[in-house]
Amino acid sequence: MEIEQKVINSMCKLGLNEVVSANSGHTGIILDAAPMMFSVFREAVFNPCDPAYPNRDRIVLSAGHGSALLYAAMHLFGFLKIEDLQNFRQFNSRTPGHPEITTAGVDVSTGALGQGFANAVGLALAEKMLERYNEPKYPIYDHFTYCIVGDGDFMEGISYEAASFAGRHSLNKLIVLYDCNHVSLDGRTNITFPDDVRARFEACDWRVKVLENGNDYLAITEAIREAKTSTQPTLIICETTIGYGSPFADSEKCHSNPFDTDTMNETIRRFGLDTTPFRVDSDVYEYCNKLVDEKIKIYNDWKKLRAKYGVKYPIRSRELSVNTKKALSKLSTLHFDTEMSTREASSRVLNTIAKTLPNLIGGAADLTKSTLAKIADSEYFGDHQPAGRNIAFGVREHAMGAITNGLALHGEWLPFCSTFLVFSDYMRYAIRMAAIMRLREIFVFTHDSIAVGEDGTTHEPVEQIESLRLIPNLNVFRPCDANETVAGYRLALESNAPTALILSRQKLPILKGTNIDSAMFGGYIISPERNKKELHGIIIATGSEVELAIKAQEIIEHDGFSIRVVSMPERNLFFKQDKKYIEKVLPKKMKCRLVIEAGATAGWYKVAGDTGFVLGVDDFGMSGKPKDLYAHFGLTLPNIVKIMDKLIKENRTYIDSVI
Repeated sequence: MEIEQKVINSMCKLGLNEVVSANSGHTGIILDAAPMMFSVFREAVFNPCDPAYPNRDRIVLSAGHGSALLYAAMHLFGFLKIEDLQNFRQFNSRTPGHPEITTAGVDVSTGALGQGFANAVGLALAEKMLERYNEPKYPIYDHFTYCIVGDGDFMEGISYEAASFAGRHSLNKLIVLYDCNHVSLDGRTNITFPDDVRARFEACDWRVKVLENGNDYLAITEAIREAKTSTQPTLIICETTIGYGSPFADSEKCHSNPFDTDTMNETIRRFGLDTTPFRVDSDVYEYCNKLVDEKIKIYNDWKKLRAKYGVKYPIRSRELSVNTKKALSKLSTLHFDTEMSTREASSRVLNTIAKTLPNLIGGAADLTKSTLAKIADSEYFGDHQPAGRNIAFGVREHAMGAITNGLALHGEWLPFCSTFLVFSDYMRYAIRMAAIMRLREIFVFTHDSIAVGEDGTTHEPVEQIESLRLIPNLNVFRPCDANETVAGYRLALESNAPTALILSRQKLPILKGTNIDSAMFGGYIISPERNKKELHGIIIATGSEVELAIKAQEIIEHDGFSIRVVSMPERNLFFKQDKKYIEKVLPKKMKCRLVIEAGATAGWYKVAGDTGFVLGVDDFGMSGKPKDLYAHFGLTLPNIVKIMDKLIKENRTYIDSVI
């Protein structure tokens, strides 16, 4: 047997060993996609000793359920130890059930189908935008993004959104290999997926190559090399047989069911290998090591080129790492003295930091004129504007989120994307993946409440803010005015996690007590009680409702009660502060608490407590003037005062003020 085929067969064996040993995983893709995985690893440029170096080729397994195959390849090419494969899917191992970037050498965490494909589009976009830094004789960015997908990836709608975007932007260094085995978990794909994938991608301006024999690694390699010369993104359709070589070949029975030991060994013997678990012949290692040595030579040449580039172009070289210090210092120069919507304030902040942060790039889902998330002194990126920093995502929220994740994953960019808050539902999983991977990026969500008014129920967010707060590792910041908007951006620049800014369409006044430093605690006393000796109640609010809370405070204090107002733009962040600070802002003994937010109330009872009250919106909105909607849902001064008076009488207690 040729050594290349032996390497492929060894990948199959190791993959089967992983799944059977764990008694968990997907066997079918291991056996039919191994020739593709081998061809990609043979052609790709990387260095297992420096797995994150910038000019490496990226390898994305969008069909992440085939992780055992990826890990097998990573072992043979020097990224993982055999012990890692033996711990497949075990607690705290380097080989989790689906690929995760916490494992060195894994470029993208992939799970839900279609996400990895869109991430790969983002990675390819990042590379193309980085080419602006290349100089004659110094092509420091010149690499490819490989992506292996399955039928399920192309069933998901995100794949069309991302493919259309990639074709429009001629992402020619994107090479996608399609494991077209015509079988999914429920059976033959002709039940659900009769699409002409070739025609779809050609319509999206992709170059498409069809290989009738997906086991022919020579044909796959040739197709990859042809793709490298293309001016378009390339899709290589490999007609394969799921579970190739096994007794269950071409059947959904081998999609996600681990083989028993006898079936595994029978399959391994058909590949001409011995059945000793996790044993690989020395000639396989020798072949792979030789390929790695060749890749390391390319790596060493690039390191020398990059060093020379740094000497010759020091300023441009420094721009290639995200350094937010200057941008953060610029935030302190911003001053606001007139009322404005927080989306307008966001635009000012965004453009202020953009002047000192060349890595800042991004755009909107065809809503730039509404979200105002645009870098004013730059054009849209495209064939005629390769240096443009704005990205026209089109009406593709789902792909936009995942593409933005790809931009962030590449490492050199700080990306942002924007749409209406209510449409964040379309990109929910992409946001979740950003949080899982702890990607530094900014989601700008405007039109933050029922104050959208006349647009009606479909465009008025109610549950969205609360649902976003449920995502771990995601900053969800709803500022009450322009000053707090600055704090939201500061949080985004300082945090090693994604940040969602929740911004208003309507104009808001600059509130007297707003403080950027204090807002960084997530919650703070924006308007203290006038009577420093006693405290009868606390009103907690976010966004546009903070103004209402302060006005209500004035009325209630005029009646002789001592009331404090707390602005809480980032609730989860507030509860991460030390107990002493939390107690200072929200004393435990103070049971008279009213929370106001024009959205779902469920999560606020942690703040309000058993004896407090949450005034919000637990029904869908309706079409009408914002003031009419606020009145309908009780978000008015008279109602707030009435509720607070009732709470004070019910509690009939006060505590000594801690201020």
